[in-house]
Amino acid sequence: MPRISAPTVVEHRAMVQQQLVDAAEQILRSGQPDALTASAVTAAVGIARNSIYRYVDSVDDLRGLVLARHLPSWLEAVDNELAAIEDPADRVAIWVRANLEQAARSGHGWLMGLGQTSVPSEATMKVMETAHATMRDVLANAWMRLAKDRETAMVAAGFTRGILEAGFKQLDAGRDPELVARMGEESARCLVATVTAQR
Repeated sequence: MPRISAPTVVEHRAMVQQQLVDAAEQILRSGQPDALTASAVTAAVGIARNSIYRYVDSVDDLRGLVLARHLPSWLEAVDNELAAIEDPADRVAIWVRANLEQAARSGHGWLMGLGQTSVPSEATMKVMETAHATMRDVLANAWMRLAKDRETAMVAAGFTRGILEAGFKQLDAGRDPELVARMGEESARCLVATVTAQR
């Protein structure tokens, strides 16, 4: 039985897995996602290369675990911003602003880039799909209350996501976060005004 550095095997396993996720996050934050390899992560943690598979099924699973570490707090922060807002027009606009504010806090580029592998693992895909579904549902529900029909609502939701993506790119380019968040919110309000005028 391998030596463990915790009171129990279960605690040791959790501790090593946490160290692997910490090492993976440090590598991913460096802006070089291709540097995330079994050799790099295990060297940082101080375990044998093959030992990594005792803790994760694949190196790409570490991407999912890093996402799982950060996305819940992002989604919770956006949800908290929307909690007291009933008006669907305000919900669309604040949804954009709140997501841009969270992107600025987390450093959007490295975090959203975690899912940008040619074949993400099942674990990574599950985390991404859950987060995206939650965000889509909030937006779709607001637009269903604003638009004249479902088709218009779905198109409007798509354009809203386009505003958000444009904001993400501006943040990644180093633009002023408050300016980006304000313009994102104002753009969303303009879209709302255009769509509701057609009812």
